[in-house]
Amino acid sequence: MEGNDKKMTDLGKVEYTFNILLNDIQSEPTEDNKRDETSDRASREYGSKLIVIQMLISLAELFKTESYKDDEKLSNAIEIKVNGNELLSGYMFFVSQNPQFDYSWNYMRKSRANFKEFLANSIRFFNNVLVDINMLAGKSLAGRDMHVVFHDILDIRFTSDKPFVKTRLLWENFYRLAMVKKEYNIIVKVKEAVLKAGIRKKPLDMENLIDSALEMVNNYESLKKNEQKNEAV
Repeated sequence: MEGNDKKMTDLGKVEYTFNILLNDIQSEPTEDNKRDETSDRASREYGSKLIVIQMLISLAELFKTESYKDDEKLSNAIEIKVNGNELLSGYMFFVSQNPQFDYSWNYMRKSRANFKEFLANSIRFFNNVLVDINMLAGKSLAGRDMHVVFHDILDIRFTSDKPFVKTRLLWENFYRLAMVKKEYNIIVKVKEAVLKAGIRKKPLDMENLIDSALEMVNNYESLKKNEQKNEAV
């Protein structure tokens, strides 16, 4: 029976793409983009944050192919893209000349090395997250109030409609994007209760964690049913 359920899930599965991810993030209501509940400053910040997310997801999709799994090739590609960005160079010069800015143009130019590392880590992070989300989409976990949080940034919940998962960006933790790595922490929850937590280093880590959490939920549900039967006798 379980094998048949798995086969049906696979047949009905829809690939979760970067376009779907970005659409989920943009369509999810947040405190920042409710104009009647927030200040103009928060609204402006939301727009700037969204541009950063769009940029990172766009780069992750651009460099998602197998050839860019090689760290050196990815680093070289990013270096060409950043060094060749005339607008970025001009912006760094412009900001450095502001009397209120506490750093020199030389500091800004040196900071590009850290920026390239940030981009490489973000690309790895979003590509790994997409692999994990597609794995989770095949688990048929809708209706269990379970959800998975990646690096305290992305919250994945399960739905009964294709593609069977939906992503929410935790805007209050937006700053954590600056600290993303290709390895990241994952938390499996039922509502707000933490079931399992771990570090995702390879795809099997995510699958083992969700399967272990699901086993805990199944055991709990079986225990509750047995208790109810005993009370009814």
